[in-house]
Amino acid sequence: MSDNKPGLLSRLKNSISSTLTSAVDAVSDPGQEVALMLDDLATQIQSAERDLHQAVVDRKMMERKVETLAKDEGDWQRRAEQALRLDNEDLARQALRRKTELTAQLAETRLAHEEQGRLVEAMQKNIATSKQKLKMLNLRRGSLMAQARAAKRGVAPGQIGDGGTLSRMEEIETRIASLEALNEVQAEMSTEVQDAELDAKLAALEGDSKVDDELAALKARMKAQQSLPSGSSD
Repeated sequence: MSDNKPGLLSRLKNSISSTLTSAVDAVSDPGQEVALMLDDLATQIQSAERDLHQAVVDRKMMERKVETLAKDEGDWQRRAEQALRLDNEDLARQALRRKTELTAQLAETRLAHEEQGRLVEAMQKNIATSKQKLKMLNLRRGSLMAQARAAKRGVAPGQIGDGGTLSRMEEIETRIASLEALNEVQAEMSTEVQDAELDAKLAALEGDSKVDDELAALKARMKAQQSLPSGSSD
């Protein structure tokens, strides 16, 4: 057993060394490096498109929530009015309290929906731009790889172009940076939505005073309507 162990470790070491050498050789090939960057950019675009799909779904869900909250808000307003017609001020107060809560949720959700809409538009624009640039770069993939290899060999300017290689590599890096900017936009949008949620919650703390104001205003409007001659309208 002791005689075989060193041989096994030696073979394992040689295998790892060979694998690492192959990896280094692949990366050291500037043409292969260009191809890898283009493939990586394509993968990032696909990932961004999946994120965009989810962002669109989220926007639609927010839109439906806005519609539901707006309907519920109107329902509780009508219930408060009905309670006052029945001379049940406590019930009217409870209805207005619920209506005030829904008003705060509605404002919060509308803000989130607007922010989500801007996020979706920004993502769509950036993805479309990135896909167009990637398409153009892929059409020149072979020449870009050849130019990168020629630049490493020190080909004189005018034959393949050492400056052109650098500019094209910068184009690829710019496209990758644009996708990274998408993630930053999402993070910023998320922070703004969280701030809006906090503002809405702080506003909700003043709910009782707003309920009192709404109750008084509602009573005044209904009293004014009752004092009007029959057959007259607002």
